[in-house]
Amino acid sequence: MKTEMDLIGMDERQREGWLKANRGTLIAVGVLWIGMIVREFAAGNVPTFLIVMVPAIACLRLLLYRWYTRSGR
Repeated sequence: MKTEMDLIGMDERQREGWLKANRGTLIAVGVLWIGMIVREFAAGNVPTFLIVMVPAIACLRLLLYRWYTRSGR
């Protein structure tokens, strides 16, 4: 299976930069998400969607991982 890094012909230095950029993006989104939850609590609201969203997406990711890595494929 080719990744986007293979498709555009990245060398090892570019691959490492791509992965670090992905990690940095995920960290930034996580900090923003936590800030949104804190803001909602500060406004007296319960941010149910924000709290449930991450575990739901993590569960979906786990299910897709299991689907793609199941034996026999």
